[in-house]
Amino acid sequence: MNGIGRRSALALPALLLPTALRAQSGPPSGYPQGYQEVVAGGEREGSLLIYSIMSAENWRPVLEGFNRRYPKIKVETLDLPNSREVFERYLAERGTNSRTADLLATADPSGWIEFQRRDEVMPYESPEAAAWPAWAKPWPGVYTISADPLVFIFNKMLVPEAQQPKSFAQFVTLSEENRSRWRNKLTSYGAHFGGFGYSANFGFVQKHGDKAWEWFKQIAPTQPRWERSGGPMTEKVTSGEYAAGWFVSAITFWPRLNDPARARVLGWNFIQDGQLVILRGMAIPKGARNVNAAKLMLDYIASAEGQQGFGRGGLTPARPDVKPGENIRHTFSSITEAVGGEQNIAFIDYNPATLTDYQPFIDRWKQTYGVS
Repeated sequence: MNGIGRRSALALPALLLPTALRAQSGPPSGYPQGYQEVVAGGEREGSLLIYSIMSAENWRPVLEGFNRRYPKIKVETLDLPNSREVFERYLAERGTNSRTADLLATADPSGWIEFQRRDEVMPYESPEAAAWPAWAKPWPGVYTISADPLVFIFNKMLVPEAQQPKSFAQFVTLSEENRSRWRNKLTSYGAHFGGFGYSANFGFVQKHGDKAWEWFKQIAPTQPRWERSGGPMTEKVTSGEYAAGWFVSAITFWPRLNDPARARVLGWNFIQDGQLVILRGMAIPKGARNVNAAKLMLDYIASAEGQQGFGRGGLTPARPDVKPGENIRHTFSSITEAVGGEQNIAFIDYNPATLTDYQPFIDRWKQTYGVS
């Protein structure tokens, strides 16, 4: 994908839809009486522009559902290469009073912290807000789209069942027992590469404190090899170049299991003593032109129906009352259940220390792993 981004749009004329689907038009029952004014405003605006880092396939079920409810609004997504560009593009356009996004959606907690500090978030209260816990709505107007897990992955031909880790403590022990066999054959995101790798490692240390650093030190003698993204990790575990990986993006990994040949080779587990989940946020920026249309989309994504749509699109629904099923592999609630409760979740969240502690953290991480 180039720096311009990929645009995708989906608009379904109401007359072409089956009667059962046409009956779903308009806001859900139970919304405030005055909400019809938001609907009328969105229909007058007629369009909605979203900047995100999600693909067209992630968006497709959501846009289909939204267009059943609001067929008069054309939705366009500009799918950018990374989270930084989502914010930077918006701010550049905002600074010149150019047309810019009506809704931002991206997995970058530290970016959201900075964006909030710039006072660029419209403090919108969604009718769906009561269904969401505090961790999922850190500031007025910022809501969580998904809670995507980072997991253990392994090559089942190289890592027998008895050595397939289910907790980080067990993984550390296994790395010590297999030090020579696993040397240069373990992988994860490099925190020193910035972005995702830093956030994952920081979130785990936030959960476990000094114990996490002790564990990292015990893994270090295996001389792990660092990657910038989940795709290369998955490919190299499949080929056997790597035996296993930790903190690997499940939403990158899980689709590979749809290939039966890969599924015979690849395995994965949650991290039962500190399951990382990264929070993907959304908000209406103050520079939005079509505010009513943006409110309609934010509310739809925050609804159970919208969350199920993103689940079918490959993300992990964060709304606690949404369950797996109908092509949804996992949700936040099922992950929480699988690891024994929310006390075993390690959130990659909106902690301001993510920004202030960056350099000391990276220095210590490099020293621990012997990275120059």
